[in-house]
Amino acid sequence: MYFVHRYARVYVQWKGHQVEFLSWDKAPNNRALEFTLPFTTGVNPDVNSLTMYNLTDKEFGYFLQGRTIIVTAGFYNADASAKNGGIVAKGTIKSSTPIALDGTDRTIQVNFNSFPDISADTIKVKKVKKVKVGIKNDRKSASGKTMTDYISEYNRKKQAEIDKWIRDNPNATSHERALKRKALNSQKKTHSAKIRKKYAKTKKTKIAKSKMVKQVSYVNLHYKAGTKALTIIRDVAKRAKVPLGTVKLNYNHKFANGYTVGGKPINAIKKIADSANTPVFIEGGKLYVQEMTTGQKASLHLTPETGLISHPTPSDDGEYSGQKYETQSLMRKEIHVGALVYINDGIKNYGKCVVLSGQREYTTTTSTVTFQFVPYAAYQKAQAESLKKAKQMANEEKAKADLKAKNKRVKDKAARGTVKNKRTKRHKKGRKK
Repeated sequence: MYFVHRYARVYVQWKGHQVEFLSWDKAPNNRALEFTLPFTTGVNPDVNSLTMYNLTDKEFGYFLQGRTIIVTAGFYNADASAKNGGIVAKGTIKSSTPIALDGTDRTIQVNFNSFPDISADTIKVKKVKKVKVGIKNDRKSASGKTMTDYISEYNRKKQAEIDKWIRDNPNATSHERALKRKALNSQKKTHSAKIRKKYAKTKKTKIAKSKMVKQVSYVNLHYKAGTKALTIIRDVAKRAKVPLGTVKLNYNHKFANGYTVGGKPINAIKKIADSANTPVFIEGGKLYVQEMTTGQKASLHLTPETGLISHPTPSDDGEYSGQKYETQSLMRKEIHVGALVYINDGIKNYGKCVVLSGQREYTTTTSTVTFQFVPYAAYQKAQAESLKKAKQMANEEKAKADLKAKNKRVKDKAARGTVKNKRTKRHKKGRKK
């Protein structure tokens, strides 16, 4: 069946209410409206733009921030007995700007997103650590003197004694003076040990009597070594309240060194998905982390007879070896991110292709979709090469982590050996005494 006439419907919904605006080629429902609806991969929600013309005072007031917009579009046949098409966008109004407002024309431009606002704050987790308080480390007594003060004071006193003895005994031999100094040093050493022992006991008592208090801090979300990408994505999405669609990774990357989440949660999900060689895209108000073509069937054969209106032109960025193209067709609901479409412009048959991104446009005279695509074989080849690189990088990361862990074990073993040797020497020295 050949469809020749275009149509578009716009619904505005709020709290049990719904109003409809219909635009097609038959009066009186030939409402003047325009819209631009992009569709891409990634985590930055596409901003849809809708312009409504010739509104009444009442209609003008329908487009308020927070209300839901639903857009359907397609084509119908000559006698309006059949049509194709369907919903091409649904979202929440973010802003509405009057373009014209006079006695005869009320025009408004509405911007709406197909994805809820997600917090841009970095995810922080509460970390509670118990610490002891009440321990003074200045070694002071009640009189204000420190342990060092007591030792120094005693040493000065003993030094004064030896000086006085030497003055009182001018005829003492060097041997006698040496014996006197030896006795003095022994007293100083005994006194110093006594003071230090007393301080150690006092400190131990203070530690025993000190109180345990909770020390609270907030740190970036961190996952231990060996955590897999799928686990992190689901946990981050849950914490940040990201509405997830299907999550099916091409490669469930295991982070050998652990992983710390930084920046916007939704960007963190994209970064983790990249390490797992898996595309991320928004569709129907949800975030999907999966191979774009999963669950897709190639049912649309796009030719000049079925809506193709331009010859594909190369638009490759190097990823697909010169096999990425851009073309335009009449508005077709079947063309979206990840769609599988057979394309033949009459000059070249591109076979089964994968839609990568695009933009739908509806004006007062046209209804088209411009999109980028790549032949399915080239897409599969690029994906296979990308997956190979991702696994290679993961293996290198694991090898470095294993080497680091091995070096740490050797270092720890050496440290334990040093401690053991010192302990053995002390024991032997004690037995000799």
